[in-house]
Amino acid sequence: MRQRLLPVLLIPLLMTACATVSTMPADSMQEQAASSLLASGKFREAATAYEQFAATARAPARDRALVHAADAWERAGDHNAARQALAQSNRHKLNGDDAFLHDLLSAQFLIGDGHGREALALLNQNADNVPKADVMRWRSLRARSFEAAGQPFDVADEYAWMLSSLTSKERSASARNIDRLLAGIDSNTLSGKSAMLAGSDPLYPFAARELSKRGLPLPHPVDRAAQVRTQAFPPADSDGYRPPAQLAVLLPSTGSLATAGAGVRDGILAGYYSETRRRPTIKFYDTNGTAAGAQKAAAQAAADGAQLILGPLTRDEVNAVFTQGGLGIPTIALNRGQNSPPAGSASFALSPDDEGLFAADRLANRGQLKVLVFSQHDDSGQRALSAFRDQLRARGGEVVGEITVDDATSNIDAQLQPLLATAPTAVLMVLKAPQARLAAAKLKTTALAALPRLSTSLILNGGNARLDGELDGIEFPELPWLLGQRSELPDADTMASSLPSAHGPAQRLFAFGMDAWKLAAYLDRFSNDAGYSVHGATGELRLDSFGVIQRDPSWAVLSGGHAHAAVDSH
Repeated sequence: MRQRLLPVLLIPLLMTACATVSTMPADSMQEQAASSLLASGKFREAATAYEQFAATARAPARDRALVHAADAWERAGDHNAARQALAQSNRHKLNGDDAFLHDLLSAQFLIGDGHGREALALLNQNADNVPKADVMRWRSLRARSFEAAGQPFDVADEYAWMLSSLTSKERSASARNIDRLLAGIDSNTLSGKSAMLAGSDPLYPFAARELSKRGLPLPHPVDRAAQVRTQAFPPADSDGYRPPAQLAVLLPSTGSLATAGAGVRDGILAGYYSETRRRPTIKFYDTNGTAAGAQKAAAQAAADGAQLILGPLTRDEVNAVFTQGGLGIPTIALNRGQNSPPAGSASFALSPDDEGLFAADRLANRGQLKVLVFSQHDDSGQRALSAFRDQLRARGGEVVGEITVDDATSNIDAQLQPLLATAPTAVLMVLKAPQARLAAAKLKTTALAALPRLSTSLILNGGNARLDGELDGIEFPELPWLLGQRSELPDADTMASSLPSAHGPAQRLFAFGMDAWKLAAYLDRFSNDAGYSVHGATGELRLDSFGVIQRDPSWAVLSGGHAHAAVDSH
């Protein structure tokens, strides 16, 4: 009897044991495999896998798979396949994140078809309900929709919310675009919309600066949670001049960067000794041009009682000092780090990336949006060109062709002929002078001879006054001090004749140093006056809400082998 009962008793036990084994349905495994492909960046494979699953699945799984297939196709760059997949997905069968993704893709396709205004209805979700992975995409589409609807303030607002997620280089470009958008809004609209922003809104500091520039009252104070700590500085003069009592300068005086450090140091001292009012005690610390050296110098400056640190100079040094805990001293770094400066500090740089932004904005402001580019394999030049492409695209333009000119044997003809049909409206030369002369001579023999030509300051490298007449008419961003536009500063030619560090290529570092001193002297006002800017040796300087000193240069034009202020240069 017991033997007959044993199999019967074992049946429920075996069923219980089987229930503990994972038995994922085949369709779920298929969908999960597609999701894994998408997460690993294999977009085409993911799209195909989702569509294969959708072919046998029932609603709503079928509709969910199709919308994810559409997303994968879009990420793979196959816009037609993405549209076809989305068209087969029933929005009414979806909910939650899947329904949001359907709306996001639908809005993206509407914008692509020129119906950006209509897309806004699909992008009106509360930001808190948007999946974190899609926030940047959602805000970018909203910005494009607001632009199509003619609402520049709302475009700027979306840009401002995206700033904290951007890289340092991207943030600089986006901040310039926010300023440009707000500058184009009439005062009544600007005042009314600014009043609706909270003091902590990322757009409000930009709006406050634009209001202040126009002499308009601020609806409420700017949130100064990240304000530079200058309370311990001696009292300010009426114009905001308020240097610390003790200033520490971190620069390389030994090592491979000692020459660059000397140029910046002499510029700082020139500005320092030109000031007739109270000056701080100033002490220089050698960083040796290394991250460890910069951290050691910063720690010593703090121990010595410095109230403000100026420097260090290289990107690695800046990263090291900005991640160094326990200093408790505001710092004006003389380069940009990987991330924004920590709260209470700032960064100032002469960046080749910025020159690309300047050139793109200059052409876009003139409506010259189809640009033929000449470039060479130079690291600074390639950085400028990358920033130029991105900014020109953001302004609605495009690079219609690119020609590489590395040496005298470069075959410009073979590269140029196919591009004549692209009908460019301007030319950008990211070239040193010898290569620029080759390109300029070749352009004169084509139908593009009369096009406006811009360059970066790279064109000043390898110049020859006797030969550079070939470059006449080319514009490039220049330091106003070198164009004689800063009468309140020591004369550039006089300084060049007496100091090696203020002569030739070193002049730019010297001018940079003079501006570094000015920033140290007026940091308190920069921090507390949203609309404040300084006429610096390197350009018009202002502090943005992320602690980055933004710079607008002057523009020069080459004539007779020499640089002169362009007609509309400030």
